[in-house]
Order: sequence, then structure tokens, then C-alpha cells
Amino acid sequence: MKRLAIVLALAGTAHAELRPKYGGSVEATLLGAPATFDPVRVQTHAEATVAALVFDTLYEIGDDGITRPRLASGAPTLDEKRTTARIDLVKGAVFQDGTAVTARDVAASLERTRSVARWALPEVTAVSVDGDSIVLALSAPTAELPMLLALPQTSVTKGGKAPGARVIGSGPFTIDQVDLAHHRLALRAFDDYFAGRPYIDHLELRWYDTPDGEARRFETGNAHVSARGVSAFAGGQPTFAARDVSGPAAVLSFVGFGAKHAALERDAAFHRALDLAIARGGFASIGSGERVLPTRTPIPGEPGGAAIGDLDAAKAQLADAAARVPELRGGSLALEILVEETRPDDRDIAERVGLALDKLGITWKITVVSAEVMRARVGRGECDLWIGQLAEPVASPSIWWSAAFAAGNDDSALRPLQQGADSSVLAKQFADREPIVPLMFRSVRLWHRTDLKGLELDAMSRPCFADAFLFGSPVRGKP
Repeated sequence: MKRLAIVLALAGTAHAELRPKYGGSVEATLLGAPATFDPVRVQTHAEATVAALVFDTLYEIGDDGITRPRLASGAPTLDEKRTTARIDLVKGAVFQDGTAVTARDVAASLERTRSVARWALPEVTAVSVDGDSIVLALSAPTAELPMLLALPQTSVTKGGKAPGARVIGSGPFTIDQVDLAHHRLALRAFDDYFAGRPYIDHLELRWYDTPDGEARRFETGNAHVSARGVSAFAGGQPTFAARDVSGPAAVLSFVGFGAKHAALERDAAFHRALDLAIARGGFASIGSGERVLPTRTPIPGEPGGAAIGDLDAAKAQLADAAARVPELRGGSLALEILVEETRPDDRDIAERVGLALDKLGITWKITVVSAEVMRARVGRGECDLWIGQLAEPVASPSIWWSAAFAAGNDDSALRPLQQGADSSVLAKQFADREPIVPLMFRSVRLWHRTDLKGLELDAMSRPCFADAFLFGSPVRGKP
């Protein structure tokens, strides 16, 4: 939280009247519909954004990439062998129903993470309670323990249980209303938040099934924040002047494989054929001006490579797969590409994947479904291909490797991670198995009205609404 820094900076440049004031309502956008409010099942940027607003983690990663205590009172204390970590908790944290956050809540939450999202805490073998502290047993020393404990999947829930009909966290905002039919989530400031109440009283998050829908709402002045607004209308300007803020390229789009054709889901040569056939150069034009980095690996900052594809190599891999998979022979295979309806860019991504399938002689179609239907169908394997999304801390290769294998429903990376394997081991294993096909990393670029101050993006490119505040009046026309 940066509230004190904001106050000091404003007070230092003028007088007390410029300090942030509490109050007001802000309307902003989510990059898609949240399919779940259970933090341990978070996958997409939208879900990770909501989790950070409603729940707390032991640590948090700032926009500078530095990990800081949140529910923890300080850094982990390690034993001589660095295989046992003790973490003391802050005093006074409470859930949004008024009950105290205890070490038992934290321990139960982390044990549930280990059960449901094993990839998020691969080195943690046991969690226990010692007074007001928790103790973690580690299979191997890891310098990234605080970063792992900042992942949304390690959020603390009451009793360590999945949220029920009423979502209760200990984070800066509480959920007032969920209106999935109208693509709307209403939150209000949690007055008793232990790290300091958010400045704004109410936060409304919306998501859209067309890019123009979001842009038009921002253009007319109804929304304070947009991921598309200014760039959507050539030669036009929104009602109010806007400034932009960008985060790191920490959102990965990828192709996942379902079990509708079970042999294809398991065949790495088919996965490699699709990977090699995709011309990634065209991905740079997708979006609304944010940074886009085509990639063949699930690691931010790695060279993209194969921008125009390698069709000869792709056909060789396809022939290899066809020797084992009868459906690939004879040119009769037809595949469905599943796309989530409130991430409009994903349809463009799917069409470029379809062009690669054309080159391989495979028929395809795109099916657009809701976030809930997509999550359910992917979970049951009831699809051929699907366009997925991951948002993780940009500076941690091991977390990205772990998340990428998990997204592909492949747990083969768990043992190397538990043993402290370096990235070269994981890179080779990924190349051998290709559980998903990475396509591109993108940053998040948000436009905001000039009366909204203090908006920043963290190391996962999530907007930090808890530090934002309204000040003054919006400026009409150009800034």
C-alpha cells in the first residue's frame, strides 16, 4: 500500500488541501468475466484482479517488482538448512464479517492451495501453526518463497474454505453485488481493513462482449477507467481528457488442448506442429496499443522467434503425430476452438490459430461461450482447443514454468520444482511435452480520467484500485 507516500508527495508540492480525500465512486473495467471468486482457482487477469481486491496474501508484489509483507509482519525466518520457514502475522487483521484472521485460517488456506493448486507452492511440503505464526516445511531452499506467497492462489480465506454464496475475504474491498447477467461487479471499501481503508467508497467493475461497448462508455464519460477508450475512435476524443498507465507484459495468451480427441491432447508432436505453423507476427496488431510480445515460451522477456512460422517443420511434426493418431490421416479432422465471449481479442487470436490449422489441412470452427461455460468445459476436457490466459509475476521464471504446466493439466514439472530444478531443466521438459502453446505476452494499458489519481499497475499488470483516489473535477477535451 502506498497511501502514506501519496499523501506526503502531494503535501510536499502544495498544501494540506491537496491531500487525498476519502469518498466517491469509480467505474472501471475488467479484462473479461471472472469465472470464479475462489482465489485458489484463479487463472485469468480478471480473476487475479478481483482476488487482490477482496482477499489478502501473506506478501504482495509492488509495481517495482519488490515483494513486501501484507498479512505477514516481516520476511520469513529460515533455519540453518533453509528448509523450514517461520512467518509471523500482523496484528489486527479481520475478515469482512468482523472475525479475526488467525494463523489457523492462514495455515488452512495454504494447505488448500497445496491440495487444489499444487503448482503454486511446489516446495512447501507441510504447513503448521505455532501461536500467532505459521511454519512451512520446504523440500528445497527457495529464495522465491515470499513471491509464491504473494500469488492470488495463496490468498487467505476464512477457515481455509472455498468462498460461499457470500464472498468473505480480508482485503481492501468487499463484494456488494455480483450481476453476471449485466457484466457487473459492485464493491465497496472495507472500513476496517488493517492496512488502511481505500480512498474511494465504491468501485464498480464491468466487462464487455464487444470492444466498442467498453470504449463508448468511457468516451461518453460514464467510466473512469478503460482498457480501450482513447484508441478505439480514430480522430475522436472522449468527453473528458484521459491519461494512460501501463504495466509489465505479464499476461500470457496461449492455446490449450482439450480431451475431445484424447489422442491429440496427449500427443506432443501434434502440439509442436501447431506451434510451428502459427505465424506470430500478426499478434502484434491485436489489442489497443498496449505492448505485445509474440512468444514460443511461457517466460516473459524471452525472444519470440518463429514470427512467420516454420511450415516444413510443422508438417514433419504432424506426420510424426499421424503415425500414432488415426484422426490426423485422410484430412477429415475438424477441431473446435473455444473462446471466452468477454475477451474479444481472443477471437482474433483464435482466427490466427485457425489459419495455422488451415496450413496443416485441418478444418476448424470457433465457438464463443461464457466464462463459466468455458471453465466448466475445459475442466471436463469437453473441447479440442481453447484460448487461455495466465497472469503471473513478470520476474519469476519458475512460477511461469509451474503455471504453464498446470494450465496444460500436466503435473510432470512438480517433482523437478520440488527438487529446486533450474529453468534449463524445466525448459527442456516443456519442449519435450509442450502442454500448452504460448502465443504472446501483453502488458495492460489503462486510460483514466484526469480526476482519478494514484492508479498504478503491479508486477502482474493488475490495477491497484486500493491506492486510487478522486481529486478535483474531470477536464473536458484534451489533457
